[in-house]
Formats: sequence, structure tokens, C-alpha cells
Amino acid sequence: MSPFGWFITLVAAGFLLTLAEVFLPGGVAGVLGGLMLLAAMGVGLATFPGPWGFVAVLAIMVFGGIAFLLWVQFFPRSRVGRRITLQTDSTAVKTVAASRDLMGATGETVTALRPAGVALIGNQRYDVLAEGGTWIPAGAQVKITAIRDGRLVVSEATENA
Repeated sequence: MSPFGWFITLVAAGFLLTLAEVFLPGGVAGVLGGLMLLAAMGVGLATFPGPWGFVAVLAIMVFGGIAFLLWVQFFPRSRVGRRITLQTDSTAVKTVAASRDLMGATGETVTALRPAGVALIGNQRYDVLAEGGTWIPAGAQVKITAIRDGRLVVSEATENA
């Protein structure tokens, strides 16, 4: 294959692998795509005479930048983009950012706490953590005893309390 053929092949494979990274997450395709684009720049500098090697490198960088900007602008609104990207914030389960108003509140576990789970406290679902890493079954009454690292820490409420 001629050096020009290698250049075209590396550029095409680099962009395709970088695009494939969106659908095959893990980093391997993206890293290989980036390496192929770098190799294409090297082949372009070595192959094309005079300033044309730099033009080839600049073309790869400009085309890549424009493709990235178009991707960021239009992909999330496409049919495929809407299916694979988060469109709204989840409001079904609340997390706590050190709200002291909840201290001492009681509620009921929605899921078993092993030691983490979900509890219904004041008609709101919260991510909670069982104190001391204990297991608390679903449907048990719990009381908020602490707030650590933005998480509600609960213990099983006794009937006398």
C-alpha cells in the first residue's frame, strides 16, 4: 500500500474508532482511534512534500474539532442520542446535602438496608445507610441518627422511642 493509502486508512480508522467509543465504552476504541490519528499525522508529515504535511495535520485537527463540536451540539438531540443519554434529573430518590432538619426523623425502609438502601421519610424517598453496617429488613421503622458524607445514617427504631 502506498503512503497516501496508509494516511487515508489511518485517518478513517481513527475517526471510526473514536466514534465507536460512544457505543462501546471502556476506552480501548477511543485510545486506539486517537493513536491512529496521531500515526496518520506522522505519516502525513513524512509523506507529503513541503508544507503539505503540515496542511494534512492541520486538516485532521480542524476536521476533528469541527466534528466534535457538531457531535456535542446535535447528537444529544438525535433519536439515538435521546435513548442513550440522561435527559432529566432523577427525582424518585433524594440524597441529602447535610440537611439538619431531618435529624431524629423516623420513617420506613422501602428496601432492605444491607447496609445501604432506600427509606421513606416524610413522604420522600432517601438513600440511607444503616448504622454500624447492620442489616435492616424492608418495612422496618428507622430513625435518622446522623448525617455522614452527605448520607443519612439510620438505626432501627425501637417501639419505646
